[in-house]
Amino acid sequence: MALDFLKVKQADAVVVRAPELRQQVIEILRAVKVQQRDAEVTADILLESDLRGVDSHGSGNVVGYATRIQKGLTKAQGNVRILQESPSSALLTNDWGLGFVGAHTAMTIAMEKASQTGMGAVTVRDGTHIGMLTYYPLMCVKRDMIGLAMTNGAPCARPAGGAKAMMGTNPIAFGAPAGEEPPFLYDAATSVVAMGKIAIARRLGVPLPPGWAADREGDWVKEPPAGRGDNWSLAPLGGDRIRGAHKGYGLSVMVDILCGVLSGGGYSALCREGDNHTFMLAMDIGKFREIDEFKSMMDAMIRALHATPAEPGTDKVLVAGDPEHEIYKERSANGIPLHKSIVASMRSKAAELGVPALI
Repeated sequence: MALDFLKVKQADAVVVRAPELRQQVIEILRAVKVQQRDAEVTADILLESDLRGVDSHGSGNVVGYATRIQKGLTKAQGNVRILQESPSSALLTNDWGLGFVGAHTAMTIAMEKASQTGMGAVTVRDGTHIGMLTYYPLMCVKRDMIGLAMTNGAPCARPAGGAKAMMGTNPIAFGAPAGEEPPFLYDAATSVVAMGKIAIARRLGVPLPPGWAADREGDWVKEPPAGRGDNWSLAPLGGDRIRGAHKGYGLSVMVDILCGVLSGGGYSALCREGDNHTFMLAMDIGKFREIDEFKSMMDAMIRALHATPAEPGTDKVLVAGDPEHEIYKERSANGIPLHKSIVASMRSKAAELGVPALI
């Protein structure tokens, strides 16, 4: 894999089982007054990230979420509610509670509307971090629907040709079911890399590859920064203008429009660190064509792509979702390798809150 250098070394890994990890997240959230159902939704999304190998968005982040609640930066019990609605659309407020709850509610509403009208679109304002974006299109895939999810955030990526962060990582995720093949699941930041990858590189003590982040003079940053700052920013997808940075930049603005401007929550430059406004879209495939025919064509397309002759040094051509599908099977059977510092942090937070350490 291209990012093998970010994998946890075996000597630094603590292997934990999924049920215990899920319950640990729930215990920590309940201790800071999060309602049971909201804690379970959050834990399910974080655990899915761990199981699929998206370690930057996994259960270890619960420590930060709990701390934000303790500091009053995130509400333990936000009042997620509909502000405006039509048969095929809705605007929600997350009321500055845990973003997972509002995002999950939004896609649930989008799917219900899609089942009635063919398509459902829901945008969410006043939100916080919603975790691994793949989870939300995957909700649609499980109901034989197509799903699209986007979210914006505080500035950490520069526009093409810019020397200052003005955009969030502003990721896009898309999912479509197949028949015998695993579903197509695309999830990518519109910056070259997500902020979480910078944190992982710093934790592991490895340098950043050229093209990931640049300073104000445009020189590539090698030492992973400790956090956001005015002296550096992530590159837009493409890296520089010669390699198509204008494309990543344009996609990032598109996400800002659908998430921030359409909801009224605010585009990236208006977001504080921790803010996320979200857009969810569900499409009921059965309202367009027979679902079995759709899945059969999906299988044929995926197999044709897999059969593409591979370039030298590549074992096989993959499609989006393939690596995570294999990791999911392996980790479901054998456990989840967490970096020892993540485990220590979760145990410390559990002790602080007076709940049992389960991992």
